[in-house]
Amino acid sequence: MQAEEAADSALDASVSAPSNVLDFSKLEASIQSFTRRFDQYVQTTVAACDEARLSADAHRADLQEHIKALERERENTKHEQKELWEQVASERDADGKLRTSVQNLAAQREALVQRTASIRSEVSEIRAQMESRKEHKQIQVQRLREQVRRNAPELAQLEYLTGCSLTPSVKNGVVTFSFSLLSSTHPTRTASISLDVSKAQYKVPTYDSLLSAATVKALVQELSKSGDLYAFLKNIRQALVESLLSADA
Repeated sequence: MQAEEAADSALDASVSAPSNVLDFSKLEASIQSFTRRFDQYVQTTVAACDEARLSADAHRADLQEHIKALERERENTKHEQKELWEQVASERDADGKLRTSVQNLAAQREALVQRTASIRSEVSEIRAQMESRKEHKQIQVQRLREQVRRNAPELAQLEYLTGCSLTPSVKNGVVTFSFSLLSSTHPTRTASISLDVSKAQYKVPTYDSLLSAATVKALVQELSKSGDLYAFLKNIRQALVESLLSADA
């Protein structure tokens, strides 16, 4: 740079000095200096442009990377927003189902409360009926006991004269008839037969071994048709006597 300034000074001095001979050396030096300065300017400008271009490229790359990051962030945000909406929709659906379930449970509870009240009413009614039946049975038992007390002398006389006694059972509607004095050879021999009178069709749960099943069946059928208990007992006694006589023969 100092050499260039010295050449420029020499050129200026030569121009100022008068001379009769045309000397273009200073002009050529000036042209060379200008050319050299211009080349330096061009190089400096090109270097600055290259540096600016590189800086712009780097800045553009940063911007593109930033834009890509923003796009990725936008896509992630969109995806998260979609998931959020789906979650909100799912929660709304679950909330609707839960509300429906709560309504169903409330309806079931109301129905259960009504059913409980109905059952309590039925239980109270059944208890009242049971109490009424209990009182009715107690009255029947009392009447039966009173009747037994009144019939006791007659039954005792009946047993003394005929050897027949009866034992009623209020619980299951079965009456047991016992027979004695069946044979002079067997004065202590007794026999019994149970008669179920709880239904219209009479049944014989148990009977003595002296009686055959066919005889008992025929006599019970006749009793169910006629209702003549006296004839039934008379025939039973007769069958027992005949069975003992056959055994002694």
